[in-house]
Amino acid sequence: ALADMKNINLFGVQQICRNSIALEQALAAIPSIDSEAVRRRLDRVRTYYELLNMPFEALLAFVTEHENLFTTTEYASLLKVNVPGREIPSDALDRVSEILSL
Repeated sequence: ALADMKNINLFGVQQICRNSIALEQALAAIPSIDSEAVRRRLDRVRTYYELLNMPFEALLAFVTEHENLFTTTEYASLLKVNVPGREIPSDALDRVSEILSL
């Protein structure tokens, strides 16, 4: 869904993370569901949305350390969302792409 978002506020990011925790707890209560797999997937969702709270330089450091955690398209989508107070330089996509191509 983030790929379709133009703007998000920090409350929205927090709400998505809280909702994913509630969803994880609800799904874990269903015996036929692999709760570990659900936990891993929802952890990934929370991590992705939490990246919206990071300043650009911290996001670059994260990409460098976790280049295979998300796809280039997923990282690019993070840069396109307008988050109040977060500055994204004009060459941001080029810099991320350069890290991912190494």
